[in-house]
Amino acid sequence: MCRVSPNLVVMPASPAMVAELAPRDVVGARTVSRLRSLIDASAAPIHLVSSRDPRWETGVEGSFRAWGAPDVTVGEGRFLPELVQRYVLGESAARVTEVRTQLGDINPEALTLVAVDGSAGLTERAPLALLPQAADADAWCRAVLAGEQAGELPADGGILEPGLWLELAARQPRRAELLLADTTHGVGRYVAAWQI
Repeated sequence: MCRVSPNLVVMPASPAMVAELAPRDVVGARTVSRLRSLIDASAAPIHLVSSRDPRWETGVEGSFRAWGAPDVTVGEGRFLPELVQRYVLGESAARVTEVRTQLGDINPEALTLVAVDGSAGLTERAPLALLPQAADADAWCRAVLAGEQAGELPADGGILEPGLWLELAARQPRRAELLLADTTHGVGRYVAAWQI
């Protein structure tokens, strides 16, 4: 149960959120369901915020073909994090009015959906294998998303793209709730609801 009526929601950027790419990921399916219930509770326009690093770009607009699911399409988007966001949104993707790479000025009348992943070094089988500072990075991410003072981002903790994390850490939400945290695949995946 979410106690916050959010205008900013944080979600994973991981392609494991797409059932066709990770059919046995029970936590991923539960995460998508949780996100959809948060998103569907609002009728606001949606702003997408996520990485546009060239490594995530695909040549096929709106398609997961480059990641092994050619039949899964979401209409728009050329970067994996945005494709994952649009997949999670489903029919609500029709409400997307803005796509950007930074938090910038948050419009309180819109629902801003931010896609970020935590440390990629939380287990031996993680993309970066097990990193000594990964647990500290995971704790830092959880504190940020809970709206707590988290201090400095731990160095060498396996957060591959810290930019949006640092932007989130610099914000002071009126209310914040960490709704889900998962590390089963060795990558920090989180759902949080904020009022900005």
